[in-house]
Amino acid sequence: MKKFDFIKDYFSDAKPELGIVLGSGLNNLLDSIDIEKTLSYADIPGFPQSTVPGHEGAFVLGKSDNVQILAAKGRFHFYEGYDLETVLSIMKSFNAVGIKKVIITNAAGLMDPDHEPGDILLIKDCIDMTTQASALKAGTTAIGDSERQMALKAADISNVKLGEGVYVWTTGPSYETPSEIKYFQSLGGDLVGMSTMPEIMWAREHEMEVYPFSCATNWAAGIASQPLTHEEVNETAQHVREDLTRYILTLCKLIGD
Repeated sequence: MKKFDFIKDYFSDAKPELGIVLGSGLNNLLDSIDIEKTLSYADIPGFPQSTVPGHEGAFVLGKSDNVQILAAKGRFHFYEGYDLETVLSIMKSFNAVGIKKVIITNAAGLMDPDHEPGDILLIKDCIDMTTQASALKAGTTAIGDSERQMALKAADISNVKLGEGVYVWTTGPSYETPSEIKYFQSLGGDLVGMSTMPEIMWAREHEMEVYPFSCATNWAAGIASQPLTHEEVNETAQHVREDLTRYILTLCKLIGD
């Protein structure tokens, strides 16, 4: 059985309204939903495995305020040796079970001095520094007006500060140099990370509503004096998890209503 058919069959008794991709250090959001079913990536024939700390590797089905959610704990990156088709496995899984609305989260480096680490930013557009986006059909990465208004409404209801920024997609796995960060800033970049843009493009190409967010977990290279580490990313994500959880669950309810 093909992997996406396996996933569809496993969740055949469910009709999730919303898919959520959980970025590095953001899995605690699932502590606040009623979990109904879990499927480890390792149990799906032919499915890729996440190799990154903070990416556990499982689909979790659950409910929050009567909205059924399918969350992905762990995504896939080019720096793990995966190709574009594999990187898109989560979006294709959501599509296989009939999901048409997705929330995408990530942990990202911050380049915008008007914000600070710990802030949550709506990704309003993306810049591709990988040359890989050209393999996808031409599609917008810009947030739609209705999606933006829904995101802002959720921020108001949950009393969570929500910024906006342009996300720069790089391949990784190393963090960027200070000179690269200055260049990204000159292009209008506010955030930098190693995922998300292809997920946004593929989802929009397949007529999904997309709500993409970054948790700004650290200053990008050259902005702060201390060196960057993956541990810092996870620590900051854990620090802001209460606000992020409250915000995301509020958005889920609005989307599901």
